[in-house]
Amino acid sequence: MASFHLVLIQLQVSFIKSDNLTQACGLVWEAARGGAKMVNALILKFGMKYFPEYAEKILGESTQKLSEVAKECSIYLIGVSILEEDAGRLFNASAVFRPDGTL
Repeated sequence: MASFHLVLIQLQVSFIKSDNLTQACGLVWEAARGGAKMVNALILKFGMKYFPEYAEKILGESTQKLSEVAKECSIYLIGVSILEEDAGRLFNASAVFRPDGTL
């Protein structure tokens, strides 16, 4: 039977989104170097009152960066708690990337 290495990452987040992304990507790289084939990363976790300030389009800043890291590390990457804005509506979204970086 083949083995499969999955890593779960939950960050101590700050209110600076770019810092959270940098920290998450560093941990994803560390997990990939350790043999992970799939990483599930909780990127942003804020209360509902912060959604309007931190929300972005999917393929925005966060998902673009996660796509790049998935491709660079050649892993499956699940970004969880990405605050999405679409047509004026707000969502707590997840995005799954293949090892080639595609959503």
